Amino acid sequence: MVVELAAIAGQSFVVAFSGALMPGPVLAVTLAGSRRHGFWFGPLVALGHGLVELPVVILLAMGLLTLLDNVWVIGTIGYLGSAAMVWMAVGMFRQTRQAGGEAPQDGPVRLGATGSGILATVANPYWYLWWITMGAVLTIGAAAAGWLGVAVFFVGHVSADFVCCSVLSLGVSRGRRYLDGRVYKGLLIVCAVILLVMAVRFLLLAIARTTGFEV
Repeated sequence: MVVELAAIAGQSFVVAFSGALMPGPVLAVTLAGSRRHGFWFGPLVALGHGLVELPVVILLAMGLLTLLDNVWVIGTIGYLGSAAMVWMAVGMFRQTRQAGGEAPQDGPVRLGATGSGILATVANPYWYLWWITMGAVLTIGAAAAGWLGVAVFFVGHVSADFVCCSVLSLGVSRGRRYLDGRVYKGLLIVCAVILLVMAVRFLLLAIARTTGFEV
């Protein structure tokens, strides 16, 4: 049983860590907030991310997967998520216009670290797609070991997010003097552009899923 639980934790951590390294809203808000608010912004973003994922894991373990597989649910997620990502990208573009690269008093960072983590998670349609595919398979597999297996899976999963966000936050907050001016603003622009590309991509997917019209 110990070996089985260790395998579940290890697999969960590795898979989640590979996903956490992909550019997206969570990494973007971590970058945007860590320079202004310091190291703890990153772990608190991961906390918000984990708070959203906990009920999802519980529901999947209980077998309630059909709701997330509904075409209109996924379509609505795509529309709302695209709009939220555009809003976050606009906030980052505004941040690049501030003197010294300091964060303005609007945009996702104003929500606080944990709130930013929650918003960045629910605004990302890819997150939903991941959980109804790979995430669902891993959760159901962990559930074969009972609720203890599900708990171990969740701990391994969120640990990867905490490690990734913490390392990024540490690097940004400790390297403030190296991220002044154009370098920092350039990173923000890259993150903002990534969010805009993702917003357009998932808007098109939402249109295709709800109307059948392929753009």
